[in-house]
Amino acid sequence: MTVNDKEQLLASSTKLTFKVDAFEGPLDLLLHLIKQNKMDIYDIPMVEITSQYIEYLHEMRVLSLDIAGEYLVMAATLINIKSKMLLPQRPVVVEPEREEDPRTELVQQLLTHQCFQVVSEELGKLAAKRAEHYTREQEDAPLDVQQEYLNGHVSPQKLQQALVQVLLKKQLHKPKVQHVHKEKYTLKEAVTRLTKRLRTANQPLNFENLFDDQNGPEYFVTTFLALLELMKRGAATATQMKDLGPIWVRGVV
Repeated sequence: MTVNDKEQLLASSTKLTFKVDAFEGPLDLLLHLIKQNKMDIYDIPMVEITSQYIEYLHEMRVLSLDIAGEYLVMAATLINIKSKMLLPQRPVVVEPEREEDPRTELVQQLLTHQCFQVVSEELGKLAAKRAEHYTREQEDAPLDVQQEYLNGHVSPQKLQQALVQVLLKKQLHKPKVQHVHKEKYTLKEAVTRLTKRLRTANQPLNFENLFDDQNGPEYFVTTFLALLELMKRGAATATQMKDLGPIWVRGVV
């Protein structure tokens, strides 16, 4: 081994190696430097933080790493704030509580970014905890429920859901300005009207067809209550042969 080879080997062995962490942006890097040096985020020493920030960018250049433009913009911002704090201020009479700190906007950005970091970490922990659980497949419905479904029986809850769908289709969910007036429809009249309609029908009626487009929500609700009353008395039945299918209403003699 020649003398030149020994010198090159010694130089390579004593060469400094920098470990550059991955940061999501300049604010992430600034927060890292503040925490690492145990600085007060509300009273950042701009001379020190600017020096360390630029030194970190220099290390990235030495390692031939591409530096995003936002990092350079932040460097210029730090230098600008640093210069404002170092330059002598003009003797202007200003109330102490109204004296503007050039670091205020930067501190606010750092605090906001820190909040997002905390939330991100908590969501990550929740996601990791959820990943430890195994979701069991949905079990089949109980036999009595299956039998009830096979018979086409419709519960009042399903009827209520169907009524909501009817209201949405007819766009009656939009708020309207109305005046308080005497009731146009009574439950007794609605029961009589619906009973007559079911008796005269030669076939089951579609649930949606029970509601006339020309009438308002009061008519819809009264008719719906009348149907529930007839079902309670055993004078009407509602069937649905497939899930999310049409509901058919039939009168019982």
